[in-house]
Amino acid sequence: MTFSLRSKLFILVLASIALAVVPVISFTYRDLRESNAELEREAFGNVIVLMEDNIGSRYLGHLTNKVMDVLLRKDQLRRYSQLARSAWQDVAGLPGDARQRFIANWIERLGSFGVHMDIFDAHGAPRAGTPQLALLSARPDMTDFKGRPVGSLLSLAQLSSDGEFAVFDTLPGSPGPGGTSGAGSTTEPLLVYFLPMPEADSVVVSAMLLSDIERQALYNEQQIIRSTQEKFQTLSLGNSGFIALVSGKGELLAHHGNPKGREVALIPPRALAEAREKGRTESIADTGPAFGVAIFRAAYFKALDWYVVSAAPQAEIEAPTNALVRKLAFIALAAVLVSAVGTLLLTARLIAPLRALTGRAHALAETDFSAPDAEALTADGLPTSRSDEVGQLARAFTQMGRALARNVRALMDTTAVKERMQGELNAARDIQMGILPAPGAAPKQAGYAASALLEPAKEVGGDLYDFFVAPDGRQVVVIGDVSGKGVPAALFMSMAVTLCRYAVASGLAPGAAMTRINAQLAANNPGCMFVTLLIGLFDPATGALEFANGGHCPPCVTGPDAEAPRELPGISGPLVGAMEDMAYETLHAVIAPGERCLLYTDGVAEAMNERLELFDMPRLMDVLHAHRGDTPAGILRALHEATVAFRGTAEQSDDITMLCFTREVA
Repeated sequence: MTFSLRSKLFILVLASIALAVVPVISFTYRDLRESNAELEREAFGNVIVLMEDNIGSRYLGHLTNKVMDVLLRKDQLRRYSQLARSAWQDVAGLPGDARQRFIANWIERLGSFGVHMDIFDAHGAPRAGTPQLALLSARPDMTDFKGRPVGSLLSLAQLSSDGEFAVFDTLPGSPGPGGTSGAGSTTEPLLVYFLPMPEADSVVVSAMLLSDIERQALYNEQQIIRSTQEKFQTLSLGNSGFIALVSGKGELLAHHGNPKGREVALIPPRALAEAREKGRTESIADTGPAFGVAIFRAAYFKALDWYVVSAAPQAEIEAPTNALVRKLAFIALAAVLVSAVGTLLLTARLIAPLRALTGRAHALAETDFSAPDAEALTADGLPTSRSDEVGQLARAFTQMGRALARNVRALMDTTAVKERMQGELNAARDIQMGILPAPGAAPKQAGYAASALLEPAKEVGGDLYDFFVAPDGRQVVVIGDVSGKGVPAALFMSMAVTLCRYAVASGLAPGAAMTRINAQLAANNPGCMFVTLLIGLFDPATGALEFANGGHCPPCVTGPDAEAPRELPGISGPLVGAMEDMAYETLHAVIAPGERCLLYTDGVAEAMNERLELFDMPRLMDVLHAHRGDTPAGILRALHEATVAFRGTAEQSDDITMLCFTREVA
């Protein structure tokens, strides 16, 4: 079907208006929806702060009272025990039977105060025979809440001179608070104080039940729940929302709002699990006929094992946004209709000039904008002399053509420059990699194998490695990391590699070689660059490793057995090239048969994923330990694959360089 120019212009205007209106409505809907969601989050945050203040203040008071009650009982037990020790000393002159009866009578009177007491001799046997504490002598292996056995607390040799407090559970069948026992006995916490009495070769043991404290704690929790319910009543939750206080066992403690929210099963278990883990969480779940799709927000109070959960139907939250969007859509539709009528009236006067513009537009597609006369061709035959909108459009079209011609030529120039620069960078990368030995080109020697890996973060980088044979026949391993990235770091790297080879070839020890390299780099260093450097001389026959570490990552060593990898400690000196007149120390280590030694740059341990988390040393050690029996090349390959998998889609942030060598088993 063929459309006239008038129809095309009409359709174009309608399409243009639609393309302008639809994104506005879409963005408005999105922004309003996000704004409402953010307001809901802020409201929930305010509710949580309010609940935290309410619950926290009351729980703090409850905890303070509980601590004070326990401290009061400890003080009472301490004073009664000291009185018992004094009483025992006062009646020391009485015959044994009379003294026993006196103490037993005195201890029996303490029962009216809720205090149970006995005196145990050096063999752990009770002297007064108090039934409430008989279990301590019958069960010397019974432990308190800290895991300490009764036998150690009754031992004068192990007991502190100030005495020790312990908490036990009175077990079913043991004497209860009234001295009775049987199947109906309940388990209650018992606070016990052990006070040594060396002069009588005995221990004073006093105890009080803590059941009243626990009952008071339960009462205080009920008070907190009632207070929270009162706070809930002051909240505005919309038409269908609700807020609830739920225990860790899934019991509904307080509720306000939609009665359907009393069904704890409606709350997604995943929301409660995430709240327990993170403190606060937000999730969307379909609850079926009850609420439909609802937004659940939950916060967890660890001290009381409680959750505060609020819920609101998503449709109710989005209702104001949907209503506003409908109004905008109606207004936009009216605007489109008015514009369409106006377009129909105007196109009658614009057909002829627009045909010229249409023809010019067709010719524009075939124009060679790289030609010198491309700008003049864009204005040929257009009604640029008209003063109305058509003339303005023609002049704008002409300016567009001229700008397009200029931009095309500028883009061609820019592309040429970029291609030339990219070619130079590729050549620089080839030169840089040519300076370093191939990853598998380590010198061959009996009992020795080595491999390396280098992956720059850009076309060229500042990491370096090297391995060659020293004049005395030992194997040389070098690794370093130049500050910065790109071409300056690559140039500094090449100079450092050359100086390393020259210094070691001169027969210098690693420390002396690093001292010379530092002096040469620092002498002419206008850019204040530096390199972390490690130079090692390894004798495969003896396993002796001499090395110098100039601010570099410490080497890691792993063996064929199950022991964890270890680091070779020690720093010979600071960063190389940063300061003149620095002396570097030679360090010594021994590589056992079958062990692998890994040298690496910080780009390995500091590899970063999308969540800005670092690969870190524990992961590096785990991979090294898992592949402890592999070849050096296999270890490097496993480490590289692990860092790539950890990084995911995140961009490589630093050069990655590793060198691994092994002392083979004879």
